Amino acid sequence: MIAFIQQKLIENAQGEKIGFQYAKDNVTAANIFLRLFKKEIQTMKKQEESIDHSARAHALLSASGASRWINCTPSARLEEKFENKNTSFSEEGTLAHEFAELNLKKQLKLITPKQYSTLVAPFLANEYYSPEMETEVQKHVDYVIQQFTAAKRVTKDALLLIEEKVDFSHLVEGGFGTCDDNIIADGVLEVIDLKYGKGVIVSAEDNSQLKLYAIGALRATELLYDIHTVRLTIVQPRLDSISSWEMSVDDLYKWGEEVVKVKAEKAYAGEGEQITGDWCRFCKAKAKCRALADESLEVAKHEFADPNLLSDSELLEVFKKSDLISSWLDSVTAHIFQSALEGKKWEGYKLVEGRSVRTWKDEEAIKERLRLDYDPTDYINEKLAGIGQIEKLVGKTNFTTLLGDLIIKPAGKPTLAPESDKRPELAQAKDDFA
Repeated sequence: MIAFIQQKLIENAQGEKIGFQYAKDNVTAANIFLRLFKKEIQTMKKQEESIDHSARAHALLSASGASRWINCTPSARLEEKFENKNTSFSEEGTLAHEFAELNLKKQLKLITPKQYSTLVAPFLANEYYSPEMETEVQKHVDYVIQQFTAAKRVTKDALLLIEEKVDFSHLVEGGFGTCDDNIIADGVLEVIDLKYGKGVIVSAEDNSQLKLYAIGALRATELLYDIHTVRLTIVQPRLDSISSWEMSVDDLYKWGEEVVKVKAEKAYAGEGEQITGDWCRFCKAKAKCRALADESLEVAKHEFADPNLLSDSELLEVFKKSDLISSWLDSVTAHIFQSALEGKKWEGYKLVEGRSVRTWKDEEAIKERLRLDYDPTDYINEKLAGIGQIEKLVGKTNFTTLLGDLIIKPAGKPTLAPESDKRPELAQAKDDFA
């Protein structure tokens, strides 16, 4: 709404006179008005819109897939050929975002306790809910509140927008996205993104998704605030990771015009060269991607200097590609298996029943039959539940207080990482882990 009003005012300000003043003067006056009453305007807007996390629209060139279609421009059109399927991980992430939004609104007193109780009830009944989720999501909520409080010290009327739809269609055809949280104040705009997964740490540095969100957020608010810096933040509570990175507004806009706009035109047309890289990880076309297959198979076909043994440098070249190759092979296996389940016949292969594990049909009946002839200690095992299960039972905060001194966390098994990795290098790994 704010952006719409501003745009109309700007359109009318092209030298047209209104009374004794130019319309461009009215733009300044209107911006002051908008800043004074922006809270009321935002309240009106929130009454008009309600975010359904599970039904978020996805543009062809989405912000979440930007790193992929910017680096590999044909990928967006190739992915259109594949169904967008929800997974247990995506469903869990959706629920976590709904908790984050609701808990933020509760803490900011945007909803009453009674409204909260009503709204949270279906979340608590969701199959992916656990007390751990509330604990982990609260880390994100605490960070947002902390940053918003700090912003208000600098700018009394700083603004926090929750689940705000942003538009960057001036750069990308049909370009839009939904930001988890935007904090807008004089000087700095912060875009905060919650990622609930715990598979891999995601860095905010030069993150294309968040940069596009920031461009959209800036266009809607830059006339109201004097913003010169954008801060991008990714919160991954289950990995205890908060990654932040800053860039100037000028550099952000330059990136948008010189990189995004050019790449988006090619991507929308499905043109350009297929290029492999880390961005292939979540590509729906990965299993059938010829470029990825060519690169993976090229390693096997490479003509090494010694036909019998690989040199250290040759081994290292293979190792550098190992994650990419493994990921591609896994996607090929998954694609072929799923299509077989759906009825496709693959030459030379057939679906068969795999190995199964026997389970008791009725444990109480088993105990009843055994107790007459056998001692219960011979067939009933009592074992303490795992650490993760007990942590969920008592809650992460209480767990440390109650049982922290009884936990032993041995050193992690060595893993080979790039020199750019922030973890310190291990010394004497051979002696410690051989």
